[in-house]
Amino acid sequence: MAANACGHDWVVEITQQEEEPELDQALINAVSELDEFSRFAIYINKFFKPGLPARLLNKDSVIEELSEHEVNELIEKVSRNKIRISRNYGFISTYVPIYYMGNVVGVLVIESEKELSERCSMLAIYMLNIYANQLSLLYKSQLDPLTELLNRQTFDKKVIEIAADAAVGHESHESKQRHWYLAMVDIDHFKSVNDNYGHVIGDEVILLVAQLLKNNFRFEDYVFRYGGEEFAVLFQASDELDARNALNRFRGCVAEYPFPQVGNLTVSSGFMPIYEFEMVASLVQKADQALYHSKNSGRNCVTAYSELDIQQSQPQDDSIELF
Repeated sequence: MAANACGHDWVVEITQQEEEPELDQALINAVSELDEFSRFAIYINKFFKPGLPARLLNKDSVIEELSEHEVNELIEKVSRNKIRISRNYGFISTYVPIYYMGNVVGVLVIESEKELSERCSMLAIYMLNIYANQLSLLYKSQLDPLTELLNRQTFDKKVIEIAADAAVGHESHESKQRHWYLAMVDIDHFKSVNDNYGHVIGDEVILLVAQLLKNNFRFEDYVFRYGGEEFAVLFQASDELDARNALNRFRGCVAEYPFPQVGNLTVSSGFMPIYEFEMVASLVQKADQALYHSKNSGRNCVTAYSELDIQQSQPQDDSIELF
C-alpha cells in the first residue's frame, strides 16, 4: 500500500476495516508510508468526549511518550493554531490535529529533519480524518440502540480479548496491580415495573440504570446491555474486596435514586475475576450463578463467585453415550 497523492489505496485499507485493532494498524501503516519522515506518534481520545485522555496509538513509537498533561497541552495548541511546528535539537517537530465533528480529539506528532511539504501535511490530515470517521462508525455499530451502552456482540469480543490477554499475562502500564472482573447486574422485580407502569416506563428505567452504571465506572471499564433488564460490566480492581466495593457503590446509587413514577428500585449482581482464559459462556455462567445467589438471598446485594459452595464436577471418562 502506497500513500500516493490520490490516496486511493490507504483510503480503501482504512475504510474496509471492521475491527478496531485492524483499523488502528491501517492508520499506522498509512502514516508510516508517507515519505518525508519516519518518526511519529499518534495520540487520540477514542471516545471523542471532552475531558477524557488521548492515548498513544502506536505503542512502538521511537518518540518518547508524552504525559497526559503534555498531550492535553498539545491538543489545546493545535485547536487554536491548527498545524503547529517547533524546532529543537537539530530536528523539526510537527503537530497535526485529529478532527472529529469539528473538534480536535487527538494529535499526530512528527519528527523530521526538514519541514514537511504542504502536500504531506494535508495528506496526513486527510488520513487522520478518514480514520476518525471510520472509528466513529465502528463505535456506533457496537452500541445498544436504547441505552447506548455497548451491545451483546461487542461483549463477546471484549471478553475473549481480555481472557486471552489474561492467559498470557499481558498487562498494561496503568493496570499492573489491577485485575479484570466480570459482573452481571439485573434490575430486581423489573417484570412488575412493566406490568404496573407499561413498557415505556420500563424502557425509561433501563435508560436511567444504564446511565447510573456509566457514571459509577471508569471510562476505561466496559459497560454492556446484556439483554432485557440485565447488564454486564468488565472492570478492573485491585482485588475482590475492591471489586465488591465498586459494585456496592453502584447498588447504593440505584437504591437511593428516585425513579419517576416508579419510586425506588434495587439491583442485584454477581461477579468473578478473569485470571485465565475461559470460554465466554463459562465466564457468564459463573457470574450468573453468583447473580442468582444474590437474587435468592433477598436481592439488592452483591455476591462473588468465590463465595458459592459449588461442587466441582468429577473427571469424566472418554466414552460417549448417544442415546
